Amino acid sequence: MKTIEKYIPDSDKIYKAKEPFEATVIENIRLTLANSEDDIRHLVIDLSQSGISFLEGQSIGVVKPMEGEGRKYSRVRLYSIASARSGDDGLASTVSLCVKRVVYEEDGKIKYGMMSNYVCDRQKGDKIHITGPIGRRFLLPEDENVNLIMIAVGTGIAPFRSFINFIYNERGNWKGNVRLFFGAKTGMESIYMNDENNDLGFYYTQETYKAYKALSRESTIDEGNAYVQDRIEEQRKEIWSMIKDGNFCLYICGLSAVLDGVENVFQKWAKEDGFVWDEMRKQFKKEGRWNVEVY
Repeated sequence: MKTIEKYIPDSDKIYKAKEPFEATVIENIRLTLANSEDDIRHLVIDLSQSGISFLEGQSIGVVKPMEGEGRKYSRVRLYSIASARSGDDGLASTVSLCVKRVVYEEDGKIKYGMMSNYVCDRQKGDKIHITGPIGRRFLLPEDENVNLIMIAVGTGIAPFRSFINFIYNERGNWKGNVRLFFGAKTGMESIYMNDENNDLGFYYTQETYKAYKALSRESTIDEGNAYVQDRIEEQRKEIWSMIKDGNFCLYICGLSAVLDGVENVFQKWAKEDGFVWDEMRKQFKKEGRWNVEVY
């Protein structure tokens, strides 16, 4: 089986944590509805003076200026890029990030994630210190005939927004099938596919594109609540055919829990057809067809 060829990026400029680029926030847009349990933001950042160029599937780091801790900046927190290489402005002068505000309870007290809250609080005109870009693996194949299977939960949708924007807005089309499976708790957290922002819904008219939402805490008129692996299971005929034929590139991004659920589905399908999933996955990984970024 042929190895997937991917374009390896060579950025004009790469910034390190000790010397980050001081960028300016152009937009900070809330992607979840105001009464949603989660606060997820879409930040557009000005790169016009940075010399940075990036590809879909790469990441940008953010560091926070520190005081009194013996270092100038915090440790780098990486965020997947949510825009195509030309940015949301189409001029290659911006980069977009998708960030969830982390709020949790510990010992009876409400705690706030340092970096996520710092980023989510950046408003238009604020400075933000960034590093990168980095990433040489989670990239699109060069061959547009390859079928793409994209699986995401939560903010793991970010690289797939960049993929889909590039495929249909910049490249013009994709001859292979493009299949997106996206998991969220409710429709309000179905980012880039809800009433606040429907960027990924605009592509339903594309012949090669289909998207499937799995809402774990909400039933719709047509479908009951489900996890992303349930939606994949419903599309077994098409997805398993793509995998067995070998003309595919699969991506999984988001919380690590999604990986086990997806693996269980593929393992079951393989066993029922007389294959050993561990051996199949090992070969797919070697060929660059199996791409996972979970946290």
